[in-house]
Amino acid sequence: MTYPGFTLRTRELETWLAYLGATKLLFDELDRRLRDESDLSLADYALLARLGDADEWGMRMTDLADSTVFSRSRTTHAVDRLVKLGSVERRACPTDRRGSYAALTDEGRRKLETARLTHDEVIAQHLLGSMNADDMDVLRHQMEAVRASLEGGRSD
Repeated sequence: MTYPGFTLRTRELETWLAYLGATKLLFDELDRRLRDESDLSLADYALLARLGDADEWGMRMTDLADSTVFSRSRTTHAVDRLVKLGSVERRACPTDRRGSYAALTDEGRRKLETARLTHDEVIAQHLLGSMNADDMDVLRHQMEAVRASLEGGRSD
């Protein structure tokens, strides 16, 4: 369904602004705490976390970029920086020599373990701490619906 000429009404605008403000503050707090306690930015953490969930070969650079909120070029620059810091290494694709993989090093795994504790603490304290299981289900359902709509999975 399209919304030609649609203007947000007061309740809708207040909902949007509450979401936007809370999300910005949450991301800012995550970034600040991760930098203070792990010497990683939120963007660095997001990449390390995705690589931490990958198999032993890591992830293709294109898949890594597609799994985060970053462009492919920004992902490449961030991975290059993490390589210089010793947290990530690049590997040739075992089945396609044109492909490039990024994988965690032992140092990257250590940094991720420390950073994950900080990340989870901030999320628990500032997002999930005031929610019960039903609230979490509603939020997850709503965010899945937004994602599906943006990915073209819904027509309404």
